[in-house]
Amino acid sequence: MDSPLLLAILFFTFAIFLIVFMRIQVILRNAEKLQEELKEERDIAKAIVASMGEGLLVLDTDYKIKLINPAAEKLLETSVKEAIGQKWAEFGRAYIGNKPIPFNKRSAVISLKKNSVKITTITDDHYYVTRSGRKFPVIAITAPLIHNNRAIGIVKVFRDASHEKDVDRMKTEFISLASHQLRTPLSAIKWFTELLADPKSGPMTTDQKEYTKNIDSSTERMIDLVNSLLNISRIESGRIIVEPKPTDLLKLVKEVVIQLKKKIETKKIKLIISTHDRLPAINIDPKLVSHVYMNLIDNAIKYTPEGGEITVFISKKDREIISQVSDNGFGIPKSEQNKVFQKFFRASNIVTHITEGTGLGLYLVKAVVESSGGKIWCKSEENKGTTFWFSFPLSGMQAKKGEVSLD
Repeated sequence: MDSPLLLAILFFTFAIFLIVFMRIQVILRNAEKLQEELKEERDIAKAIVASMGEGLLVLDTDYKIKLINPAAEKLLETSVKEAIGQKWAEFGRAYIGNKPIPFNKRSAVISLKKNSVKITTITDDHYYVTRSGRKFPVIAITAPLIHNNRAIGIVKVFRDASHEKDVDRMKTEFISLASHQLRTPLSAIKWFTELLADPKSGPMTTDQKEYTKNIDSSTERMIDLVNSLLNISRIESGRIIVEPKPTDLLKLVKEVVIQLKKKIETKKIKLIISTHDRLPAINIDPKLVSHVYMNLIDNAIKYTPEGGEITVFISKKDREIISQVSDNGFGIPKSEQNKVFQKFFRASNIVTHITEGTGLGLYLVKAVVESSGGKIWCKSEENKGTTFWFSFPLSGMQAKKGEVSLD
């Protein structure tokens, strides 16, 4: 082979080798840089997780713990070595009150079942138990981990809610104390007002009679407010006595209606009460449930124009007794219906018609129903009326020892 040709081939080969070598060097440098960047990102992520004040858990799709941060270790009184690989439902016991949360009701299970392609958080307010057996309140947020439109695990963030619970308890105790202290002077005002209005106390002018009537109605509203606040504080503190006994709900409703007879007649309301044939007696606390009927029917009367119609229907469905209270009154705006059971809520269209009202009745109703193992819900259309339903299991309420009953 000619020397010039050989030299050309050698030079060409060397040039290709040099180009390939340089490309490899660039790739290696980029790979090292990328590796450093990835390491830096991992270190930052680890630092963030380690420095979080809230507890953090990452579970796989079998609900086994894959990651636990120092805050979660401290809150649960455990360690990474002890926690990793454990089934969360068994390792992290969770309670609502004194009842353990069933596996299928755990937020991790619900989160994974509900979401296969999108992230939706679930917020819980319950109790966890530490490894030493201490129970403490938590607020937890749970969401699925999504990758390529598939759930690959669950992330859970939680914090100790003991301080919030203490504040709530002190607030409830204050409301209870204040309500007790207010009842005595209000009762005295009402009593003296009644004495003034009694003809035996002497004649009054027309103006004086009107003033006395206003004092009496204002005092009555204040007494209702104080009683509502006191009842709510009793429910929230868990001090209510529950004394179930076999009860005829139709008879109970009729007794409630007798107390509301004057209001019904004044507004010329047509009231229809109906029940399924052979409706069984249900084991409930009649005092508590009469409060539910009283509030719902009284609200229907209050928010239904003169000459309107109210229907109370009680039926049995499967293993539940369902009560329905319907009216053809003002209704509730659709945008506000999710607030209907909140404390002090009054619909915007209602306050223009009726200025009186505390917004506590439905909150109290919901508290009574749900604390008794029942459910409550509603449907409404503005200017057409509202229907409330509440249900109790056919087995009835569970007896509960307590200190007080509702007023």
